[in-house]
Amino acid sequence: MFKLIVKGLGGQGAKTAIEILAVAANYEDKYFLAYPEFGPERTGTPISAFFKMDDSLIRDRSPIKMADCILVLSERIERIDSELKKGGVLILNSKKKHEKYFSVDADKISLENGSNKNNMFMLGILINKTKILKKESLVKAIKEKTKPEFLNLNLKCFEAGYKYEESN
Repeated sequence: MFKLIVKGLGGQGAKTAIEILAVAANYEDKYFLAYPEFGPERTGTPISAFFKMDDSLIRDRSPIKMADCILVLSERIERIDSELKKGGVLILNSKKKHEKYFSVDADKISLENGSNKNNMFMLGILINKTKILKKESLVKAIKEKTKPEFLNLNLKCFEAGYKYEESN
């Protein structure tokens, strides 16, 4: 079973990212669970969103304790790797380079591509790095879940993330 945690701040698109992954997983006939974890938090406060995917029925509905991959949308998130399995992939939005993690200034690159949110760019990196789902399934899911006025922008940012190469 593949387990992903998306960490971000309310309003950054963590929930949208896992919803798009869920639609893409459905296109590939995978079993999945996708759910955010937040209470009375508001825009700008830390949230986590969870995504589980498998070829068989997923019965465990508990929050993910140890993930195969963690996607961190905000530099303000602390304790980024405490839930990462040994050998797991951590993709971090950061202006700083990190020895242990894949880091990218996703905010800057997303802005250069016209978006003030980095979730689509980070999804592109996730799919390219992990190959958990087909790129075509994600494109189809983005088309289904995105409002028409944001569609071209979201596809552009996803593609930029998919093609991004780390320059460490």
